[in-house]
Amino acid sequence: MAVARMRIAILADIHGNLPALEAVVADLRAQRPDAVYLAGDQVNRCPWSNEVMDLVAAEGWPMIAGNHELALAKLGQPNCPPFLADRRRFPDLWWTHRHLSAAHLATIRGLPLEMHLTPAGMPPLLVVHGSPCKVTAGFAPGLDDAQLRRLLAGASAPVVIGAHTHQPVDRQIGAQRVLNPGSVGMPYNGDPRAQYMLLDAEAAGLRAIFRQVAYPIELVRREFERLDLMGTLGPAAALYLRTVETGLPWISDFIYWMRYQPLTVAENMDLAVATYMGRHGPGRWAFAPE
Repeated sequence: MAVARMRIAILADIHGNLPALEAVVADLRAQRPDAVYLAGDQVNRCPWSNEVMDLVAAEGWPMIAGNHELALAKLGQPNCPPFLADRRRFPDLWWTHRHLSAAHLATIRGLPLEMHLTPAGMPPLLVVHGSPCKVTAGFAPGLDDAQLRRLLAGASAPVVIGAHTHQPVDRQIGAQRVLNPGSVGMPYNGDPRAQYMLLDAEAAGLRAIFRQVAYPIELVRREFERLDLMGTLGPAAALYLRTVETGLPWISDFIYWMRYQPLTVAENMDLAVATYMGRHGPGRWAFAPE
């Protein structure tokens, strides 16, 4: 008789995209993992943050904070940095903060930054949102071994799982394996399907399986239009939507690109978005090595 082996699932970067998460939940029913863990950025950018948190709570899945949860936890608090208090600069965060229930905000404020997992038959796993050294510095396919070693500084776990870059990664760096499950709600690898990772304990070692799940992406545009998010959130909402629809990093590339623009562009979001979308586009800026 075959011996049942442990299987776990890692989900990350849902970003409030309920239709994508629901499709992944249906796929999980078929894949039958023994446990499911969430690696941060469950909320924000798509308009279903409450519903995503409801579903996660109903499933009882453990989760950690991503940079979006960390930012939301500070809004309206005495320790809120001045730059986050600028509602014009972060309209999506403030919109999400306004619409999240008090219970979900309390949950978000209490999330840990990492998880240490020891599933049966697997080596110890460290789960973080970005990397062990920084929540906003993640594992990306284009990073070389030296760059990945710097991101692993201080981590001793044989397997380190990080998210944040919205791109699947499976690399061996010396004695450590580096994994990124990709993004459920806003992939950046050119495939707009919802993406997540299964880990199987096998006799030959730990096996990573990257899943891509089709879902009705048109529901995201319909909800943006129904809620008039283009009007409420301003021109950046078009970048969120294009990111979801194309599976390319329009919004993160835009944020990186904005760092290097003159004030005449940076202080006019309509002009900035129009300039970026018309002359640049994704793939040139996001997660470039510092």
